[in-house]
Amino acid sequence: MILHMNDKQNKERNRYAKLLRRFAFLLVFSILLQSLVLVNVARCEAMSELTVTVINNNQVKLQWTDNYSDELRYIVEKKVDNGSFTQISRYRDSEDYTDYSVNSGHTYTYRIKVVDSSNITSIYTDEVTFSTIDVQKPNSLKVSAVSSDQIDLKWSYADDKSFTTLIERREAGDTEWYKLATVPSGQFTYSDKNVVSGVTYYYKVRSVFSERVKSTSFPEEDKGYSSSPLLYKPTDLYGFAKSPYSIQIEWTDSYNAATYVIQRKSPDESTFKTIAVVPNSVNVYVDINDSASPIKPNTVYTYRIQAISGSSSSEYSDLLNVTSTFLNSPSTLTASCVDGTRVNLSWKDYSDGETGFEIWRRAASDADWTLYDSVGRNATSYTDIGVSPQVSYTYRIRARINDYSVFSDFSNQVNIWVSSISSPLNLDYTILQQNEIELSWQDSSGSETGFKVERKEGELGKWQQIAQLNPNTVKYTDKRLNNTKVYYYRIQVYDAANSTSYSNEVEVSFQIPGKPTELEARNISANEIQLIWKDNSYQEKEFVIEVKQFTSFREIGRVGANTTTFIHKGTLSEGTFTYRVKAVNGIVQSAYSNEAMASGGKKASYTDLGGVKWAVEAIEGLAGKKVFDAKPGTKFYPEQSITRGEYCAIIVRSLELGDVAAGRYADVTSKHKYYKEIMIAAKLGIVSNDKNNKIYPDQLITREQAGVMLALALKISGRPLPEQDSSILKQFADYQQISEGSAERISAVCGAGIITGRQEKDKVYLRITSNVTRAEAAVMMYKALSL
Repeated sequence: MILHMNDKQNKERNRYAKLLRRFAFLLVFSILLQSLVLVNVARCEAMSELTVTVINNNQVKLQWTDNYSDELRYIVEKKVDNGSFTQISRYRDSEDYTDYSVNSGHTYTYRIKVVDSSNITSIYTDEVTFSTIDVQKPNSLKVSAVSSDQIDLKWSYADDKSFTTLIERREAGDTEWYKLATVPSGQFTYSDKNVVSGVTYYYKVRSVFSERVKSTSFPEEDKGYSSSPLLYKPTDLYGFAKSPYSIQIEWTDSYNAATYVIQRKSPDESTFKTIAVVPNSVNVYVDINDSASPIKPNTVYTYRIQAISGSSSSEYSDLLNVTSTFLNSPSTLTASCVDGTRVNLSWKDYSDGETGFEIWRRAASDADWTLYDSVGRNATSYTDIGVSPQVSYTYRIRARINDYSVFSDFSNQVNIWVSSISSPLNLDYTILQQNEIELSWQDSSGSETGFKVERKEGELGKWQQIAQLNPNTVKYTDKRLNNTKVYYYRIQVYDAANSTSYSNEVEVSFQIPGKPTELEARNISANEIQLIWKDNSYQEKEFVIEVKQFTSFREIGRVGANTTTFIHKGTLSEGTFTYRVKAVNGIVQSAYSNEAMASGGKKASYTDLGGVKWAVEAIEGLAGKKVFDAKPGTKFYPEQSITRGEYCAIIVRSLELGDVAAGRYADVTSKHKYYKEIMIAAKLGIVSNDKNNKIYPDQLITREQAGVMLALALKISGRPLPEQDSSILKQFADYQQISEGSAERISAVCGAGIITGRQEKDKVYLRITSNVTRAEAAVMMYKALSL
């Protein structure tokens, strides 16, 4: 009985133990499963890779990103050579650690372990292994601009060591550095050719062992050594003896120069000497004989020119040799096309002693002139048989002596269109009486047999020949017309081979044109008033503009058909001008428009505009409207770059946009000089704030920003620029620098001629990222007002 009871108890114990083992197994399995889940969660929030910056042989800095939101701690572990990992530090919410206990000659391996809040799950970063001798901070860096499109860098390491080197760069105004290049060990120089003249660049270098191990930079992290590319050098130098004792030289602008330094060297001089410094508005200089720089006859002089702007300069131009032997230039150059296969040139020879003449030619598709051919002494004509039909060519010639070493100035230029038979051009008409008109046109063909005059009644009528005329005829009178009908005319030219070509068509009506309406007069500058009206007729030939001062009207100008604007210049009077307009068609005239009045302005000038003659009219005109803060009679500082805030003021004041606007931005308060204008511009959407609620009113404005703002302002003021296809921007070599969001408006301002490109060597650049000077801003605004 007792044995039976023991067996029973043993079975119960075994069953209980079996259940306990199963429970323990399930518990362990659950814990393991949970650990796997937590590890996966942790890895889903994995840390960024560990990077190491070697500060010196005894100090390294570890960096990582804290991507884990529920960590208990970060543990830094280190292994020396082939030893085991040991814990050297622990942190929470940290992203870097500096180890001061390293020595050269050892290999170190680091890793970071993150432990979650349960103190159970942990993960590791990848390991980073290196020796402090693998990287070293450079100990020198030299940055030198060598041209307008290249900056050279040169660096070194202590003890003439060599490492793979990382070069970093940023532009002035930027805070972020970006990787420019990585050069292999043994190379200590680099040429940065992706630079733009006028922009300041900052550089620093560091050695790198791998993507995750590098040295500190030289110079310090947030500084750098700066340099700006040289200015664009003057190009296309050309010169000739203007007289026996003077030499004229010409060149192409270098775009961003403030002045040009002209140097000369004679055969008996070993070095160049500066003979003149001229402003950037000048690209022609006459070297005149005087006691300081005498010019000897029949002597070869060598010239070179350098562009200067502040502390920046360009390379010297290519050398130009000019012989001081005077030749009169040929004159009265003319061109004619024969049968679409030849162009005949003729000129007058005013030079004595020339050995021949050079023929220079440029096709419409060519950017540069080409020395096309030459002819001998005393020649006065030349036939070009190397032309193609339907192509426009431009010619010029000059006299020479002694195998191209002595030259005269160039003749005038002539342009000609090559065609087998050219259409009559510019067909027009004049009403002589109520039933009589005179047709006139331009004979552009040199080989026609005659002309035929064709006419039809009404738009749907049939063309009929009404006259056949002799060659070279350019007028025809048609009489006995019905003055209640509308007629259409065209002229056909023909040759012996029955080749024909038609002129443009003209519509003739004797009906009285509808009178212009809605005439307005606007002051666009101190000495200019713009008139705008509505054209209500379709048969006018032109509009007559009249002004009244005192008691009677007088005619001040005429504009062609379909024109609805006119600018009255020279209104420097503080009196009031009254205007009226009428449409005319020969002797047929409309009634007068309404009268419109505007007051003349008072001229305002400044003392420092001598170097920007190209901008004087714009600056003085806008100054009369009190657009600028500078008081007349003082300095304007035309070559000073303009800020975003001042440009807002120019736009708002010139276009008279708004009266009052209030607001506040992080960098614009009521104390700002241009607060009112900036607020108006912001309210109208001409400028906008960024995510930091900043307008940046004191930041220099670029050509791209200025163009976009002006296009927006014109649209808002009811004067939108004509739309242009963005393909017109491809004419500029740097069009890809235009941001996609600006392309539409930059196309419009370029199409309107408000912003133009610059010829540099054989290409045209828009330089959209360059800063705008005060003179340029005035010209842009003035052009916009004059459209």
